[in-house]
Amino acid sequence: MSDISSNPYNIVVNGHEKYVFNFKHIAKSIKDEDKLIYIFSFSTGEENWINECEYIEKNKEEIKDIDLMAISNSKHKKLRKHENFKHPGTTLIIEDKATRKRKRLFKVAYEVGKKSFLDKFSFSININESLGEEFIKELLKSKLYTTKRVVNSGFYKCRISNKNEFASFEFLPTKSNISYVKCTFNPSKTDLNFIRSTFLLLKSVCGKDYERVIRTSSLLRVDCALDIKGVKAKNCHLNLSGSRHTTIYLSSEGIVETKVYGRTGKRFQVYDKLCEQGIKSKEPVTRYEIQLKKFNKKIDLESAFDAFNAIPNVRRYSCKKLKLKLKKLDYYLLKQLGVTALRSSLQTDNEKRNLRRILEVAEKGEFGERLIGSTRKELRTIQELLFNP
Repeated sequence: MSDISSNPYNIVVNGHEKYVFNFKHIAKSIKDEDKLIYIFSFSTGEENWINECEYIEKNKEEIKDIDLMAISNSKHKKLRKHENFKHPGTTLIIEDKATRKRKRLFKVAYEVGKKSFLDKFSFSININESLGEEFIKELLKSKLYTTKRVVNSGFYKCRISNKNEFASFEFLPTKSNISYVKCTFNPSKTDLNFIRSTFLLLKSVCGKDYERVIRTSSLLRVDCALDIKGVKAKNCHLNLSGSRHTTIYLSSEGIVETKVYGRTGKRFQVYDKLCEQGIKSKEPVTRYEIQLKKFNKKIDLESAFDAFNAIPNVRRYSCKKLKLKLKKLDYYLLKQLGVTALRSSLQTDNEKRNLRRILEVAEKGEFGERLIGSTRKELRTIQELLFNP
């Protein structure tokens, strides 16, 4: 059976010191041990290969003792649906044959703007069932949207979309006769005139109640993004305040493709945008993206700016300063697995306080504000359009 941490290709200091993993070897090991999950503890140096049933049966205390898990993408997709599945602080997810998407690489000029932008916007419209169904019918009749639903079938859970405009609606009527119409579009790609035409139809259906309906619609999700040229995702040193989870997606060859900080409601991710789109380029373009959803309280569309109050601090660190201040193996552990993993490996409160001081010195200004900044104007434009199409 493969042994990740003691492999000669990994830099390892024995005696429960610091561990630096070889991602290529980890990817190969997960491929070889297809039916198993690798778990590791930084505090004890203990490692193990277990099956999915053994992992699911672990209680909260046992999960706390696990600092790192390495698992294939297909197995992770299966396990995360289980109600008892819990992530450790650091998770490595390795692409496997079952999940690999073959993309045709091509060369094309990719424009990178200097400002951040809204990348996804989603909200629910609460109207009664008959009006919700009428709205969906009007959208289909207008041919602005299409559906795969069989003609003349019921409209329950009906989904309609326009792939060219990156826009969709889902119709979910409830027992209380209130329709849950979910609208999702991408402000950076969707033509605002298309959105205007869409909501003019809703206005014609709702009549004089339109403004009340749209202003009290519930915000479900908002994504803010920023593209930066010349920096590889694997070399980005970041952290999300209050987050204890880091997820790193590796290719089947062990190459870092995406880093995700945080879980569920608030998560910050960094990835190679050109690789995602199948574009060949000598100079990388890294996408920084924060996703906000599952808000603690209802946020009306009229109060959409309140969503930004829920954003935790996004911290970006200077590689040079970290390398200068940290011990060699501490630096490589942070570089590979992030702040969460390095903090888990530290044994004393004094070591953790020292790390906190080093991170404060190495932090590169208000990166969170740079990520959000320009999106405020976009959000105001969207509000004005929706309130008065």
